[in-house]
Amino acid sequence: MLTKEKRIEQLLKQDDSHWRWRWGVAIATVVMTFLIAAQYRLYAPLIVFISFFPYLCLEWRKTKLLLTFNEDARYQRLVYTDFGIQWFCFVSTICLLAAYYADSLSPVVAISGLFGIGVMSILAPYIINRNLHSLDAHHVRGKELREARDQRFHESKTNT
Repeated sequence: MLTKEKRIEQLLKQDDSHWRWRWGVAIATVVMTFLIAAQYRLYAPLIVFISFFPYLCLEWRKTKLLLTFNEDARYQRLVYTDFGIQWFCFVSTICLLAAYYADSLSPVVAISGLFGIGVMSILAPYIINRNLHSLDAHHVRGKELREARDQRFHESKTNT
């Protein structure tokens, strides 16, 4: 089993290999959003798909990396559950938007559904990461990874 420092190192290495993807997707999303939204509002589900599907692909790669850190079945089940919830939120958002723009849902139902999905997408990873940390003391929480990124960024600024 890897130590927390080694896990952070591997996660940062994976981040380094995907930075072009992240920027490319962000720029393409902004351009596509303006182009598609200017054409017709019915394309909102397509915009969501274009925006978040590449993010899910990157999260899947992170999930596969996390699975290599611990072979415990409960740990792996929770890691899969975390990705499954992200996937569920993605599909649910597209379905809600498609139903709303097809005039099958009222605005109140659509907004409350999107709000519920937003809350679930924030709370579920927090709860799952807390449970993962209780199963594996070396599990890297999001806050620890952000701090490592910030520290690395500040170190690179001082070295330059």
